Amino acid sequence: MNHFHNRWKGAPTRERIGVSQWFQFEDRPLLRATVRDLAELGVQHLRTGISWADYHRPGGKRWYDLQMRTLSDAGLKVLLSLWHTPPSLSESGSCSGPPRRLLDFADFVDEIVNRYGGQFDSLELWNEPNNRLKWNFAQYDPDWSKFAEMIAAAAYWAKHLGQQTILGGMIPIDHHWLATLEHKGALDCIDVIAIHAFPGMWTDSSYWWDWPDHWRGWSAKIESIIPSCKGRPVWITESGYATCRGNSPKLGGFIEQSQRLSEALLAPAERLYWYCVRDLSYEYACIEMTEDGGRIDHREYHLGLSTVNGQRKLAWWTLQRALSDNAPQASRVNLPSSSLADCQNVTRTAGHEQYG
Repeated sequence: MNHFHNRWKGAPTRERIGVSQWFQFEDRPLLRATVRDLAELGVQHLRTGISWADYHRPGGKRWYDLQMRTLSDAGLKVLLSLWHTPPSLSESGSCSGPPRRLLDFADFVDEIVNRYGGQFDSLELWNEPNNRLKWNFAQYDPDWSKFAEMIAAAAYWAKHLGQQTILGGMIPIDHHWLATLEHKGALDCIDVIAIHAFPGMWTDSSYWWDWPDHWRGWSAKIESIIPSCKGRPVWITESGYATCRGNSPKLGGFIEQSQRLSEALLAPAERLYWYCVRDLSYEYACIEMTEDGGRIDHREYHLGLSTVNGQRKLAWWTLQRALSDNAPQASRVNLPSSSLADCQNVTRTAGHEQYG
């Protein structure tokens, strides 16, 4: 275990810590605001994605040309996540279904690398594949043979094209699942194993992808998966904490969000991406609405470091201070009293939160 810890321990915070932000189709205002926010925070690593489904929509290539050019021009180091099966290609007719022709995903990887090569640093192949809303394994791939074949081919071709490959972040963190993929040859051309976790955000009585009583801290969780990684480094490509009370629109938990971020900054992983820069607007459907019978999860809308309108939450200042210190090992930060005051007088107007 000492070798594992030493691989990340001496890295400056700014080299280890990034932010994750999805951009809804043609949401140019959020794209511009995110670039400004990241510059103000001092973030150089961004995880974002290209939806395979949106890429094939009318105007999809034009939108992603703009997204990738804008991020590249900003000098950001981009981890690019590729997922979301086009419904026309999917077994299920939805984005969570496997493509009927599994090699279509490798073909998509080829097109993305050739079109945007030089505008991103590494490729994440799928997102939360052991979450049935992202890959409907229960109905269409119970033994994981289809996913393994699809990822093996895509990773092989990505490596052939000179790309660093990251296996899409798993949630829950499951070494049995990872061993299954290893056995099926899916990981032969994978460089990095990614994990996701959102400690403290759910309870035993509410919707949850990784049960609270399984959580023993970041070190314990990462150490549990290391033997199954077979020497590959671990990246946390998504973690966050929602500033609402349970699955309700009632706001709160700003101090808890900051505390969870501080804990994640100390996680023994080579890379951490905190989710996300800005809250999701209620103008958009969360994935539970599109893939889980229309159910709304308010937590999906309140994970930002700032609100939809750009008002800073306490965690914003926590991250900015950690990055400005840029110490080899981030620690809990002491925040100015003015930043604590920013979490007061939160009101609701027109369905969006604002700071008074």
